[in-house]
Amino acid sequence: MASDADSPLVRLPLFQQWQAEAVRLRETQWGPLDDRAANQAAVRETQGLAPRILARAAILARHGTLQSSLQQWALAARLSLICLAILGVVLGVGAATAALNPARGSVNLAMALVGLLGLHALTFIIWLIGCLPGIQAGTLLSQLWWWSSKKLARGPDHVLAAQSFVSLLGRAQAWKPAVGLLSHGMWTLAYSCAIPTLIVLLSTRSYTFHWETTLLSPEAFVTLSQTLGSLPHALGFPVPDSISVAQSMGGPAAPATVQADWSLWLIGNLLCWGWLPRVLGLLVCAFWFKRRLRRIHINPALPGWLELRERLQPTHQSLGIDRPDSPADTRAAHHPHTTGSMWQPAVLALELGPDVAWPPEGLPSHIENLGRCDSREDRQRLRETLDARPLLLVCDARRTPDRGSATWLDELHQRCPQMHVWCLPGPAPRQQAWEALFSRYDLPQARHLDAWLGTLGPSPS
Repeated sequence: MASDADSPLVRLPLFQQWQAEAVRLRETQWGPLDDRAANQAAVRETQGLAPRILARAAILARHGTLQSSLQQWALAARLSLICLAILGVVLGVGAATAALNPARGSVNLAMALVGLLGLHALTFIIWLIGCLPGIQAGTLLSQLWWWSSKKLARGPDHVLAAQSFVSLLGRAQAWKPAVGLLSHGMWTLAYSCAIPTLIVLLSTRSYTFHWETTLLSPEAFVTLSQTLGSLPHALGFPVPDSISVAQSMGGPAAPATVQADWSLWLIGNLLCWGWLPRVLGLLVCAFWFKRRLRRIHINPALPGWLELRERLQPTHQSLGIDRPDSPADTRAAHHPHTTGSMWQPAVLALELGPDVAWPPEGLPSHIENLGRCDSREDRQRLRETLDARPLLLVCDARRTPDRGSATWLDELHQRCPQMHVWCLPGPAPRQQAWEALFSRYDLPQARHLDAWLGTLGPSPS
């Protein structure tokens, strides 16, 4: 888990906000987590309600499986984007190749324009409509990316990761520019591959360009070619005149110079009416998305965070010590073996089976027995009495450790840094699960009671 916490992704402000949103949704949907230790650590480490909410969420996510699930979903989303990028390259090359129809060498300019610009124009209009207020944004590409991300990331927390990511962008009103980034990025890549493909094919093969129609007059194609060619012409691309259009309406093949003009006209249209609008849209959405991300912040009034205000920023706080302890009190408080003091070693049983005798046989009289911890009430009782004393926690490897056990172990270790664990033997898989949990929280193990007693030094007389 340390490697997860040290990864660059975890340190990003957007990831921290996403993490807090995931914890909020989880507690809203499934009930509050055991967060006493996380609240205390957040209050101790940070100032202000919003930073404390972020710190609390980071601790809870790191000590469970949520943080790793967020990272895995982020990786799956990136892999899905890479797959879409590869798809864009394939579609761009394929569309350019199909438009020129290398098998025939004869290009119908109207069909080539429809094949290269038709779907792009339709999706671009849909995106513009989706930008209007009150209309939900969404494209086929965004749905495909969403579906593939869920397929690549499996598990119960991965659904929560996706929900919290959408919720976070929704609260910042950043979902529409995010969809635009995905759509425009895909089309920009596709045209960035289609244009070089056209240039290579037109440079290495001979093609004839013509207009075909049954209903339209030649004047219609003259108007169409000049209208579409006006913007490319401003960039230096040629616009065939009415004579060139007439020569391309059938009959003998037009001269080579006319074919060259039509090929450059086609490339210019693809560049100006396909690639350029998508690049501009990509830049607009990138600026829009960046502006929206600045709106992401902690809103303490939201459900799940509203209840944390008193715990993370209590209105009634201790004003400190009104007078120093007397020397006698100080000596008594720091006596290492005073019964019931914070330095008295203690043993505690964590959900041992009813067939296990407690306390352990041979427990010295100077070791305090804290009893069994089998319920939420037991944990609350121990929170009120536990302090930084040496502690031996006895676990039963016949049962499988769950998330609650992991959280409780971490809280105990924070309260008692000198804590050791003694795991009673059980089946090998469960024994390994417990040992992995101990290793995760850097908990030293004691193989038996005497081994732990040996770490305490000589007993008091």
